[in-house]
Amino acid sequence: MNTISQQAKRCQVWLSEHALPRWHHYFDKKTGIFPEGIYQDGRVYQENVIRFRVQPRQLYVYAHATELGLIDARQEIEQAINLGFPQFQTEKETFVFSLDDELNIKNGETNAYEHAFALLGYAWHYRLTREQVSLDKMEAIYQWFECELADVENGGFYSSTHYFSLRCQNPHMHLFEALMVCYEHTDDVQWLERARSIFNLFIDRFMQDEYLCEFFDSQLTPKHPLSNLVDPGHHYEWIWLLHHYQKLTRIDVSVYIERLNHFTSMYGHNDNGLVRDEVENNGAVFRSTSRLWCQTEYLKAQIALQERHPSLEREQRVCQAVDVIFSAYLNPAQNGLWFDQLDCEGLPLQKNSPASTFYHLFLAFSELLRIAK
Repeated sequence: MNTISQQAKRCQVWLSEHALPRWHHYFDKKTGIFPEGIYQDGRVYQENVIRFRVQPRQLYVYAHATELGLIDARQEIEQAINLGFPQFQTEKETFVFSLDDELNIKNGETNAYEHAFALLGYAWHYRLTREQVSLDKMEAIYQWFECELADVENGGFYSSTHYFSLRCQNPHMHLFEALMVCYEHTDDVQWLERARSIFNLFIDRFMQDEYLCEFFDSQLTPKHPLSNLVDPGHHYEWIWLLHHYQKLTRIDVSVYIERLNHFTSMYGHNDNGLVRDEVENNGAVFRSTSRLWCQTEYLKAQIALQERHPSLEREQRVCQAVDVIFSAYLNPAQNGLWFDQLDCEGLPLQKNSPASTFYHLFLAFSELLRIAK
């Protein structure tokens, strides 16, 4: 399969005939909760933890899939919003990190990462339904960021209401994504203005001369003991996000995309071509394992680069990225499932399929479907 159209058809079949029906089957209509994951033998996880982040990510998958006509999951989406999300909600209408199998609070932390995805989930629910309640939830979540997590002195947001010593770019990255989605689904320019503040933070704080810094101290400076660690997958994720931001704003982001792509092209891949999980900021290997989500972000980045400067070579990189995802992670697993992490030899480290990865797969495959039209 050496054309984008052929690869898009391949992805569409996998989604509509295998993955979407399989995960849809395990949605709990009584509780409105998506499972944490599925084992290769078809059993759902029994790990006594259900993370909130899984819920809006899966809601996104099924809302977007419904919009594309790949499945009709409107009923399940309503149940997730009206039954599932409230299971995680506090008296302040924020969301805890996780529940146990009895749906009692297991980890009561309220984090930026989870709320960035809550914003994304409500934005997609609003896209499908145009219900005012979701629009109100979107605004309330953003105001929570501003009131509870904003660092007025140094910029950006703290990662949690429970600890402040370690600051991370990752929640900001997903907030940036969610804010752009909010703008696209509402046509309200204030969401794009809010996204601009994250873009400016990326320029001023996150992007170093040659690489994207992940971890910071409480003053948002790269002086934390973990500040030398770098995620190649996030480099690729930012390439796609910046490209999308340029399409919305016409702000030229070429210089940042080139820096991100150069570093991770140089240091971010194992000899087998898979994107590494983690390296040091000098390019040294820190973790040579390869999560599936890193490969989907590589695919999204290649799609963005092909859109920016179309060529046969870039089209082949897109197609090769899809081939790798199928050959290394999807085809060896049961239909509609995946192996989530491989070692440096390309062998699976676990044979379970975490639901949180479906968000990455679906978004990457939907981008392929978009450009294949």
